[in-house]
Amino acid sequence: MTTAAKIVEALGRERRVEQIIARIAGVDTLTANLQDLAQMVYLDLLQFPEDKLADLWENEQINFLIIRIVRNNLHSVTSRYYYIIRRFSALSCDLDGLKQKNEDEQ
Repeated sequence: MTTAAKIVEALGRERRVEQIIARIAGVDTLTANLQDLAQMVYLDLLQFPEDKLADLWENEQINFLIIRIVRNNLHSVTSRYYYIIRRFSALSCDLDGLKQKNEDEQ
């Protein structure tokens, strides 16, 4: 029986979660926010019921689970990713942009 830690370790070595996120987000390289999402997905996989995770891994269906987790986090305003990362990013401002704006006003 394969453990959740071994499965997640194998996925991490392959960078499979990052590849799936890049495809879904339509980017070539992951931004810091999307890298945070990847870490959240790995954590979700570690917390997933081990027997179900092992079954998905052995039947080569784990990508479906990863895709579902990523899509739910990217598109839901009730997801942990939204509350921790996206909402904060939307409410924060870029310091360089703020500095430029202040210089333009003077």
